[in-house]
Amino acid sequence: MDELLVILVPREMHEDMVDALMSLQAVSGFTASAVSGFSREHSRLSLAEQVEGSRRISRFEVLHEPALRQALLEALAPVAGRDSLRYWVQPVLESGHIGS
Repeated sequence: MDELLVILVPREMHEDMVDALMSLQAVSGFTASAVSGFSREHSRLSLAEQVEGSRRISRFEVLHEPALRQALLEALAPVAGRDSLRYWVQPVLESGHIGS
């Protein structure tokens, strides 16, 4: 059974995460989307984000084999630098392609 690694990345780190994921042989592809993040921790939000109540972030999703999880996390750690990036892993019950 595959897993889905979900990583939340500040918009200013978006391209760095794309480059890091594209450089990994074990990653055949991934999805990125712009999302609004809501949190009670306002210290990380800019003034404009505090007024709006959310932060614009990128959500990356990477389908992978469970055995690759630790290697992926270690390979992506340099993107975070001194910051920390929120992530979680979800089991994937099934995946495939629809149609030809």
